[in-house]
Amino acid sequence: MNASVRPKLGEPQTDTVDATLARLHGEASEFAVAVNAAVAQHINGIHPYPLAGGALHRLGADTVAFHEAVLALCATGWVACSAPLLRTLLDLLLSTAIITEGGDKAEMRGFRCTHYFLKATLAEGDTDSQQSNRQQIEAGIARLPHQDQEQARRFIFKDRLPPYWYAPDYYHRPQEAADALLNSELASYYARLSSAAHGGFFGLGLFRDQPDNTHPNQRSDPHSQALALLTSIRVVLEQVRMRDNFELSGQFLPVYERLIARLVETGQLWHPSKRGQP
Repeated sequence: MNASVRPKLGEPQTDTVDATLARLHGEASEFAVAVNAAVAQHINGIHPYPLAGGALHRLGADTVAFHEAVLALCATGWVACSAPLLRTLLDLLLSTAIITEGGDKAEMRGFRCTHYFLKATLAEGDTDSQQSNRQQIEAGIARLPHQDQEQARRFIFKDRLPPYWYAPDYYHRPQEAADALLNSELASYYARLSSAAHGGFFGLGLFRDQPDNTHPNQRSDPHSQALALLTSIRVVLEQVRMRDNFELSGQFLPVYERLIARLVETGQLWHPSKRGQP
């Protein structure tokens, strides 16, 4: 990744993203790609937890995509709009944490994570669509351990549709899961981002260097860019660490520790007390 990131030609010009943050952002993405490749090589097409592994693969891909989208907003002057993306990143991290929380429960949790949306659409669409959805569900249930299949069938076909795939059996709501599974900093940040994701005035001001300066135009907000990128990088590193621990027994722990140390060092340069300083 280049040392700095600028908008493409023809786009409105904005300040460059800090070079150190841009490099670290790119290395976080590369870390995720490396672990994904290592998992694929390690399992050689036969995953001990196929449903959980499939869910983690999808969650990892989505995490990197949103991570790159946060950088794009920062590089083009729209960091003030990054809160919903960061909240989604934290939701992806939560799903990863819940699935990997216990190996003996991982398959059922992977099934629920990947088939929840099909439960929500069972009564929608035409007959062919409903039949196709049911076939996907039945195929997923058949891949579960025999002792879990009846529970999965009850969840899909009998239980009321819960607001989250993990509710109420594992956690009732996201903040409960965040408090239990994430470090205190990320758990508290989830609550703050919830305000922004729902249009709250306080939350929307998180990513504006001058929150009282209200206008709809692009902004040059270097400290807000740093906050958004530091958060995105941290979420990616934690998501990849969870996957590494679950699928590779911590093979990449030294890489994670090295990147976390650099993240902490870089974050100190952008501490809120330094806002307004060059």
